[in-house]
Parts: sequence; structure tokens; C-alpha cells
Amino acid sequence: MRVGFDVSRIFGPRDGVARYSVSLLQALAEEADERGGTPALRLYPLGAEPDSRAWKRLLDELPGNVRKGTGRWPRRADLDLFHIPSFSDPACFDGPVVFTIHDLTFLTHPEFHVPENRNLCLLGTLRAVSRQATMLAVSEATAKEVRKWFVLPEDRLRVVYPAASPVFVAFDATGLAAARERVAARFGLEGRFVLSVGSLEPRKNIARLVEAYAGLDFELRESTPLVLVGGSSWKEDDAFGGAWPAFVRRLGAVGEEDLIALYNVASVMAYPSLVEGFGLPVVEAMACGTPVLTSNVSSLTEVGGDAAVCVDPLDVAAIRRGLEELLGDGALRRDCRRAGLVRAAGFSWRTAAKEAIEIYGGMVGAVR
Repeated sequence: MRVGFDVSRIFGPRDGVARYSVSLLQALAEEADERGGTPALRLYPLGAEPDSRAWKRLLDELPGNVRKGTGRWPRRADLDLFHIPSFSDPACFDGPVVFTIHDLTFLTHPEFHVPENRNLCLLGTLRAVSRQATMLAVSEATAKEVRKWFVLPEDRLRVVYPAASPVFVAFDATGLAAARERVAARFGLEGRFVLSVGSLEPRKNIARLVEAYAGLDFELRESTPLVLVGGSSWKEDDAFGGAWPAFVRRLGAVGEEDLIALYNVASVMAYPSLVEGFGLPVVEAMACGTPVLTSNVSSLTEVGGDAAVCVDPLDVAAIRRGLEELLGDGALRRDCRRAGLVRAAGFSWRTAAKEAIEIYGGMVGAVR
């Protein structure tokens, strides 16, 4: 079975879709290696023009059974099917297509997108539906939205959950001490802080989080800063207007090792997003043993379950109460830590890879 894989987003900033693509590809390659090289994975950048160094960096991340595809575009003669994890246009391949649906916010919440991104996502999704692609939704919440907007046979829509990368782990006492030193040395953060991870865009709900934080007890707020991690994004000016308060520390985008250290050291990870297809930072934080405050909407209750404190993201007072409960109750934080570790372990990239390969096999068998 020969499977082509779209890696166009991997060569850009490592945003959520890029991290999904890399993690799934790594798991697929590891599973294929155990199956004697089945499926054979071939990579295509779909319109991107990475240089040889960029290709080398990517291939060095992956097992040796993954190869660069022949030519710029996938050809039916070379592949049995093609997997698009990034909203790229499936018209590039004249054969069976697997298309990952991360969310439908470009339809349900167009105000959170710029026209260019909305049009790209809409075109790719409409083409996938019209070409009878098999759709992989990243959560039941996303699958529900897909069923609401499109008429699809049940066998063309499957839920395959993502997971935190295996590098996101809870440190032991020695590792935690080293992480505290790293965070203090690199970011000047000592003592407690609340971490929020995500690009600065309106749907991440940062403005309400900051407003909720401003209403905390003065001593608590001053001793426990709000630390924002994430790069700039579209509509950044709509995400937060005005001057940032003194209790907010913006670190921008950080490297993976720093992010793992920050998760481990943080007292709480706050993620009151307005809508998510999955909500990867929630699982990453839980995998690192960090208590999580998140929203009670879209996929976030599905992902966080009873391991997170879930609040109404439109209610500033509810966000504030959730923060006060977590910061003020050590027993609650310990309970969330224990439950979060179990919850995060229930999401596995190897499981996702096995399920994807099963879907690939069914599609190839149906064609033959």
C-alpha cells in the first residue's frame, strides 16, 4: 500500500496543524516499520518550495522508511491514496483521498478568520466533499459539525483523535528542579504562574482571560503572573486591545523544550478558548501533570473530561472563579493532576496511526 502525505504546512511555522502533521506522520512511519514497511509513505509539499536543507531537517525527524515523493505533485500511478492533513486542495490528486478536518470555524465562526484563510479552508473542504474523500475528524464535536453542514455517508466520516507528542511528560523531582532553573534563567519566572498557550487570535479568548485575571485578589495577582505563550496571528489587534497589564508576561513563540518546562512548572494552564476542533494544549498540559482550566464548549469538555475545570468562556466571572478555585485549593490541583495524567494517556498517536492505516486499507481494498 503506497500512501502519499501532504507536508506543505510542516515547512512553515509549527502551528497546530503542522504539529498534527508531524506527529501523525512519525506515528505512521513507526507503525509501518513494525508492519514490514506497510504502508510505504511518500511526502509531497503541495505547492510549497522547500530547499534541500528544509527537506533534510524533516526527513531527519522521521524513520528511514519515509521518502520524499517523486516530483512536486502526487501522481495516481505512484500512489494508492493520498492523505491531506492541512486543508490543501485535494484536486492535486486523481485518486482516493483522506482529508483531515480540524474544525469548521471558517464556516461557523468566519469572524475569527481572515478572508484568505477562510477561502483556503472552504475550498479544500468543499473539494474533499465533492470528490468523496474520506474525512478524518479530530473529535466528535468536529464530526457533529461536519454532519450538520455536509451530507456524507457514515463510512466517509471517521473520528481519529490526535494526542500530545510523547515528549510532553510530567517530570520527576530532579527534572522538575531543572525545569524551574531553566524557566527562571530563560524567562525570569520564579514562583507560581498561570500559563496560557496559543496564538494571539480572537477565538483564544485572551481578552476575557485577562479581564478575569484583573479581578483576582491583588496579592494573588501580583504574586502569580499570567504568562502567555504563542506567536502572533491574524486579527491580533482584535484579540486584545489596549496596553497589556503589568501582571501579564508575553513570551511569544517558544521552543519545544522550553514549552515542556513551562507546562511542568506552571501552577495552572488556562485555555478558555471560544471554540476548538480538538484543543491540543489541553492534552499537552495534562500530559505534563499541569491542572487545566478550559471551556465547557465545542470539543474542550470532550477532551478535558472530568480532569479539567470547565467554565463558560463568555462569562468573565466564571473564568475568574475557576482560576480562584484552582489557585486556592491545593487538593483540587492534585486531583486535576492525577486525573489529567490518566486522561492524557487515553490519547495516543500510535492508536491514531493504527486507526488511520485501517482506514487506508479499507479504502484501497474497496478500490481494488
